[in-house]
Amino acid sequence: MSHPKAIALAQSHLFQHRSEHLSCDERIKLSYDRAKAIAQVYNLTAEDLLTLSPTYWEFHTDPILAMDGAAATLLTIHYNLCAGTLAMFSSGRPEILITLQDILAFRTSGQYCLTELGHGLDVFHLETTATLLPDGNFELNTPTESAAKYMPPTTPCGIPCVAVVFARLVVEGEDRGVKPFLVPLHDGAHMYEGVVSKPLSPRGGSRLVKHALTYFRRVQLGPNALLGEISKAGNRRARFFQDIARVISGTLSMGAFAISAMRIGSYIAGRYSMRRMVTDAATGVQRPIITFSTQSIPVLTAVSQTLVMEAFAQDSYARYTDPVNDLNRKHFIATTFKATIVKHTQNSLLALGDRCGAQGLFEVNQLSVLHADMRGAAIAEGDTLTISIRFAIDLLLGRVAIPDYLNPDGILAKHEQSLIAHLRGLMAQFSGHRDPRLEYILLPQCQPLVEAIGHRLAYEAAVKRGIDDRVVNLYVASVVEMDPAWYVEHAGMSRWSQQVQMLDAAAALRPDLERLLVQLGVEDYVTAPITSDEDWNTYVGSLEAFGDSTVYSPTRNGAKCNPRV
Repeated sequence: MSHPKAIALAQSHLFQHRSEHLSCDERIKLSYDRAKAIAQVYNLTAEDLLTLSPTYWEFHTDPILAMDGAAATLLTIHYNLCAGTLAMFSSGRPEILITLQDILAFRTSGQYCLTELGHGLDVFHLETTATLLPDGNFELNTPTESAAKYMPPTTPCGIPCVAVVFARLVVEGEDRGVKPFLVPLHDGAHMYEGVVSKPLSPRGGSRLVKHALTYFRRVQLGPNALLGEISKAGNRRARFFQDIARVISGTLSMGAFAISAMRIGSYIAGRYSMRRMVTDAATGVQRPIITFSTQSIPVLTAVSQTLVMEAFAQDSYARYTDPVNDLNRKHFIATTFKATIVKHTQNSLLALGDRCGAQGLFEVNQLSVLHADMRGAAIAEGDTLTISIRFAIDLLLGRVAIPDYLNPDGILAKHEQSLIAHLRGLMAQFSGHRDPRLEYILLPQCQPLVEAIGHRLAYEAAVKRGIDDRVVNLYVASVVEMDPAWYVEHAGMSRWSQQVQMLDAAAALRPDLERLLVQLGVEDYVTAPITSDEDWNTYVGSLEAFGDSTVYSPTRNGAKCNPRV
């Protein structure tokens, strides 16, 4: 359920205001204003962040975040990454607690500078240095162009800004590993001495976030800037992954954001398809386009995937917050959830946008911008392909175990088991998993394997939570469609039987579309005018008009042109 105050906020002028004609700077300011307003609704605490409390989960699954992907980006960095990291190191550190309270209250903007231009996800080998000086201070420096911190929006935004910056600690010439530092960036209007931010050009199609390259030119930091221990860790890699643990919880959070995008996208396309009429060539009678299977199948498929993914989200959250699971296990759980839901979301939003024709292309109708925002979410807090490769290989090597089967004889479970057995058989033919010949074959199979595990877990979550069998059946049919050759080869399902399964499942669900759209619970978060005649007429009436907007008359004002030419 959505937070009542969030629903009221979504209906306020702050979110109902159309931004497509605003300048870039005006859009960015609007997103900051929206982010602050959302923050005030939830008032997250340090305890919420550390425990991933139900309030934290409610915040990340609230559809209001999908109304402005830029505000969502700012908030996930602000709370999960920056504030969450500071909370990890705040015990016995009153100076950190002061900054943390300012961030939680949104008096200060929080950023997170981990990845570098030349290293991407290979963050363990980043180049930024923090050198201990004789007086006990640190000197933070960007030694090369490739060491520029990439993406976080670090330019002045109207309020002071601090960042958690990861740098290689150097003490008396010794590299003591990558560690986090608390670094003030600007006062809201001007960058602090030595900190340079270069805004990047906007991402295509998504909400505007002033992403930037950030450089540190021998920036002087006090002794308290170091968040961790100054000593070299016994296991530097393990310590590093503990320090960046908020990226792992962010993987789960990005998946949660995708649920809202699916809910809103499905609702918009469903409503549009029910109101859009065409004249039947055979009868001359008008009929809604939802009555065509080419329209109803993608809409109903998106709805069924959304409802199943909501069940999967709750199961994934429960597994992630279970104290029995260690950090690596949590990362696997989050990776499986994110990889699965992001693929569904990207595919469905693209298909739904196409099925809304030219209307689906325009930002005002939300679908295209939701899809573009999700492209960013797929990369943020762990690119889905890269983290899928890591955990698929760990799974094949026996370093991580999949969650237990609810029904090991189910068709999706058998699909998953078959992929695992096949890939383990391939690995056995080579000297090791790092053999270049095996790598060439294996890497493209990793993400489909992780997604197959996710499909099985999602199906089981839906069954366990009692979701309508017709919804579950359509979900299964949509998953079969993603790897049709396997089901022909191993399950005896011909190409035609697979298509019939999809057609029958959609037909069974079609009479309940109205109820299912209401069940999505996102009407208050939808601003797309194509969802109703009333909203569309209001939208058209708000457009700037050139020329006389009254009914056209060929003789008005002495016009001499032939209007039919």
